[in-house]
Amino acid sequence: MDNSSNGRQLEMPFLRNIGLLMTYKCQVMCPHCIIEAGPHRTEQTSLTDALEWIRQVAEYRNGYIKVLSLTGGEPFYNIDNLKAISSFAEQCGLIVSAVTNAFWASTPAKSVNLLQQLSAIKMLSISCDVYHQRNIPFERVENAILAAKECQIPYTVAVCTDNYEDSEYQLLLERLAAITSTDTILTAITFPAGRALKSADLLKYQTTDTPPISACAAGSSPIIFPDGRVIACIGPVIDLASSHPLVLGNLRNESLSNILNRAQINPILHAIRLWGPKKLISMAEEAGLGPYLPQTYIEGSVCHACYGLMASEKLVEFLNQLAEDSEFQRKVAYGRLYYLEESEILQLMGFKALETAVN
Repeated sequence: MDNSSNGRQLEMPFLRNIGLLMTYKCQVMCPHCIIEAGPHRTEQTSLTDALEWIRQVAEYRNGYIKVLSLTGGEPFYNIDNLKAISSFAEQCGLIVSAVTNAFWASTPAKSVNLLQQLSAIKMLSISCDVYHQRNIPFERVENAILAAKECQIPYTVAVCTDNYEDSEYQLLLERLAAITSTDTILTAITFPAGRALKSADLLKYQTTDTPPISACAAGSSPIIFPDGRVIACIGPVIDLASSHPLVLGNLRNESLSNILNRAQINPILHAIRLWGPKKLISMAEEAGLGPYLPQTYIEGSVCHACYGLMASEKLVEFLNQLAEDSEFQRKVAYGRLYYLEESEILQLMGFKALETAVN
């Protein structure tokens, strides 16, 4: 989609935002949860690891990364940890955002009081959809929104649905529209991974035989997991065990700087950011790998198409070989410079002549 006056695609700047998955623990077990969070889960990022990794985030290229996004699970499950981590990140010069299901917003007064205690959190993403609201009263979402407004914290409301035409989803949108402006409501198609994959027969997806034609903004913001893995996005590919191209590295084995510098020259990742998975799917089909690709795709879900592309060992092998192709690397580098105005890949890969020619 063209969002600019000069015909160039606008995109979230690469690596200006990075996520930290604080915990897999959550008060509820939503049927669509991609990481299968719940009250029984015990895995979390230790405070020691969190502070060390945040230090590396802040120091990367002398402050290149601007935003730390705290997610889960439910980051608000452990308020003391959330306060310590968000405060340290703020001291390091990072803008802190947090995702929450708003379980804590039992009354307007308590909601305001808690956000005031967590003064380092400067942005809020509130999860609200049919799945969450089976266990969390809608009034708590309303209280969290009102508290964010009173504390002057920018917020969005993140909604998931498996079908845009679903009557419950439409009713929820009406209730949200009564308490917040529509431009704060962001809807995504439920990812077929984690717990959602196990209950796929209950979901009401609309399907098509062609992948969506859309670039992916999520690939601009990597996520750090409690076990040290750094993955290019929070999409369904996190559920795959294979070492696909969107697994960027592990902080248990090397520094964040090394991992992110390598991500800068990852042509598969940047091809998805530029053109979405459809281009890579077309290239795989041309290479005779059609039988390994999904036969149907969830309509409007770039994430499902990407998951299908990364789920087969044969396709991952093809992508790894494609990543070594110098002509493909040049096309991706040119695309990043022209469409996204990002020249880092040219500098790191030595394409000085191309950069000069375009400029």
